[in-house]
Amino acid sequence: MGPDSADEISVVRRDQLQAGVTSGGMTRAAAISADTVGSERIFMGISRLPPGLRSSAHIHTNCESALYVASGRGRFLVGPKVDHAIPVEPGDCIHVPPNAPHVVVNDGDVELVLIVARNTQLERVQEYDPDVQGPPTAATPSATGSLLPEPLLLDRCKTCRVPIRGPLALLSRLRGVHPYEKNPQLCNRCESKILGAEDTVVTVLFADIRGFTDRTRQSSNEEFLKMMREFFTSAAPVMYEHYGIVDQFLGDGMKVLFNVPAPRVTHSEDAVKAALALQERLRDASFGVGIGIETGMALAGHIGLTAAVDFTCVGETVNLAARLQALARGGEIVLGPTVARKTAELLEMRGTASDRETVDLKGIGRVEVLRIGTPAGGHAESTGAMASPQL
Repeated sequence: MGPDSADEISVVRRDQLQAGVTSGGMTRAAAISADTVGSERIFMGISRLPPGLRSSAHIHTNCESALYVASGRGRFLVGPKVDHAIPVEPGDCIHVPPNAPHVVVNDGDVELVLIVARNTQLERVQEYDPDVQGPPTAATPSATGSLLPEPLLLDRCKTCRVPIRGPLALLSRLRGVHPYEKNPQLCNRCESKILGAEDTVVTVLFADIRGFTDRTRQSSNEEFLKMMREFFTSAAPVMYEHYGIVDQFLGDGMKVLFNVPAPRVTHSEDAVKAALALQERLRDASFGVGIGIETGMALAGHIGLTAAVDFTCVGETVNLAARLQALARGGEIVLGPTVARKTAELLEMRGTASDRETVDLKGIGRVEVLRIGTPAGGHAESTGAMASPQL
């Protein structure tokens, strides 16, 4: 830029920042970029991580970055197994080379804010699985091992904020507080708030792989396990991030609860946001997933025999959500009348395309539903029936 240039200094205000990709609980926004000010050889952005959360394990494949810790305290987990912790605090500067795996952890009580400069306009972020991409060890896990490794571990309960991991969790463990097995973002204390079983408002989400039976006949065991791993490792963290409780894994699908055991005013919106995020994450997958959601009253609590009691929900709302999921084709979300009404403003603000229709559901009757999304090519079929999820 020469001295005679007519270009002037530009200021990018907070409301002019442009949202970027997310990694787990961490969000990114572009501040100085080609899109905001027309810069060609420099980029600056802001990454934010709420208290008690952490990013997913990831790498930047095409650039190196320099970070300045503006506020908050936390840790960078680095190394091939992302198990080496480097504490960071305000005033620290961090260099992140290309393809360096890392997880950003916020251990504090205030938002962790990182000012980011990098040598490219476009940052390519790739999720990193240390069990797959890390170097081989003497005890390399079997390819048929756990289909659901812990996808996103949090240091504080997302609801009550009690420490459940990290250096601050020792006192919690002495008090018997630990991560809730159905959602590692919550603690077991939140579950214990419901004694026995009680009628309560709940939002229920069912998600299911389309064409699963045909795929199992046509695929090898290795291909089958790869598909299941991709689905569960994509779906579970999305549900966790939106306060969902993965109540049951149903072979090729899952049942997820919102608003229990920890209540949330925006539970209907949480479920719809989770469904939209999941469909976006699976947009390029080799399979399609159909999702059904409804909000209503259900019996929630510890249900079962004395020796086999588990926290779950049963009732008409659960049945309706299961039937709606059976109507959804691959890439689609079908909303029941109550959840559609409660999330109408959210869908309008997002400009989400949808179609209303009336369907006749066996044992329930005529129901007006909202169908969201375009069926994904090659896997648009619905299930036509549901494999008995609390019917």
